[in-house]
Amino acid sequence: MRVIQAMPRVDERIFPYNHRSISSRFTRACKVFGIEDLHFHDLRHEGVSRLFEMGETIPHVAGSLGSPRLEELAALYAIATQRRQMGSLERA
Repeated sequence: MRVIQAMPRVDERIFPYNHRSISSRFTRACKVFGIEDLHFHDLRHEGVSRLFEMGETIPHVAGSLGSPRLEELAALYAIATQRRQMGSLERA
């Protein structure tokens, strides 16, 4: 919290950046490092998957995303649950 509070504020947003600017710079960075077929939005999908793998619920994840598509979240939840169960079986 201290880091966020110490940041200069230009408006009410914590990170006052245009999503298109961030996405285009991410794309440029991927090209520089030779990373193919990775898009900035893929990181959101990865983050959601990790939350589900940690055991978070659909309502909790939906709340942290703003306005997600519940069908998509339910599908990711099912995949993450299956992975968690497979991991438990492998450790047994």
